[in-house]
Amino acid sequence: IDEESAEEIRRLIAIYDTSVKTGNEALDVVLTEKSFLCSNKKIRFSCIADCRNLSFVKESDLYALFGNVLDNAVEAVQDVRDEEKRFISLSVYTRGNIVSISEANYFEGKLVLDDDGLPVTTKKNKDYHGFGMKSVKAIVEKYGGALSVTAEENVFNLNVILPLPSVSSDD
Repeated sequence: IDEESAEEIRRLIAIYDTSVKTGNEALDVVLTEKSFLCSNKKIRFSCIADCRNLSFVKESDLYALFGNVLDNAVEAVQDVRDEEKRFISLSVYTRGNIVSISEANYFEGKLVLDDDGLPVTTKKNKDYHGFGMKSVKAIVEKYGGALSVTAEENVFNLNVILPLPSVSSDD
């Protein structure tokens, strides 16, 4: 096999390795895209996600929720100098009637939270930035959920809980 063919096989394997299967097609697309982005930026991405129970959330809200969370994480992690800490962890699971979404990543610098408990943008032009986390919070609240953000020892943690809609029966 020539080197060009071997490189093509490596590229195809890398694409396959970055694909994510969660049980929710919309999230498979978002998470596969973000996994591929992480791979290209030399960021390790761990994703353990059972998203079958998120079918009650509109696809556009899923794209915005997970897209904003992971875009912020990638932005923070790509600035981390220690390669061992260039890592993003995402987990989604259901316990009882609650879907739990947790994301964690390292960051450098200082994290400042606003009065709503959301990170303040570090970008210079604050008129055009800082809406991602507000959007995440609005989506979570739209579905009756709660969002919390903490940061300790340069580890950012985002936790979301979403109650599953109650199923009414006509019996």
